[in-house]
Amino acid sequence: MLDGLPAHGGRLLLAGEPGLGRTTLLQWAARSFRAGPVLHLGPDPDAPATARHLLDTLRAAAGGAPLLVCVDDAHLWDAPARSALGRAAEHLGSAGRVGLLVSVASDRAADPDLAHLPVVRLDPLAPPRAAALLDDLTDGAAAPAVREQLLAEAEGNPALLVALTRRLSPAELRGHRPLPRPLADAATLVRVAGAAAVAPSAHARDMLLTVAAALRASDGPDVDAGLVRDALRRRRPAREPGARPEALPGQLARDGDRL
Repeated sequence: MLDGLPAHGGRLLLAGEPGLGRTTLLQWAARSFRAGPVLHLGPDPDAPATARHLLDTLRAAAGGAPLLVCVDDAHLWDAPARSALGRAAEHLGSAGRVGLLVSVASDRAADPDLAHLPVVRLDPLAPPRAAALLDDLTDGAAAPAVREQLLAEAEGNPALLVALTRRLSPAELRGHRPLPRPLADAATLVRVAGAAAVAPSAHARDMLLTVAAALRASDGPDVDAGLVRDALRRRRPAREPGARPEALPGQLARDGDRL
């Protein structure tokens, strides 16, 4: 996409689990792009959440030159901003020669707002590549049993493998002292996965459990949003007048009246 951007622009969605390199790839693309400016775009709570505003922003940033736009973790944007991003992506040509790189968690690649973008899915490292990365990190100093446990725990996730290795002391790495248990503790997982590792709110947990139960009962790919809403109302007291609606958990996406 970067090669063709100066002449034609382009769009690409990078999807992967935390730690597989979504952010790293966007950073590499930004460093490698030489044909024009690079814009790192995030949600702006003070700006109108409209496709027109986004396209005007891109047009101004480009200044007539090719422009690379990087959007990391678009699944964390609120629904109106994400919808505006998706609509703007469909009309990039009106903003000039614009390339758009968007990253999302793998379970959000089918988000209706972004489903029209071509997707590249990031997979875990194959065992030989994970082993080579570990050897580079440790200069080959890891004891065979420790090496095996680190590779098994990381399951090909490069960021997790790096975090686990850095957590160990030289004595632990060489097998002279027992490894900490659990090897991937909560603090390590939070460093790798960020907000994805944080426990959901009570509202999010109730909604996820309700949707899971409805999916199991219907044996279908989605559920009626109205039925889920009614079930949640029966489980929880009514919100205070004027309270803002609670956000949809990040694991769910809405398509019309379906979840």
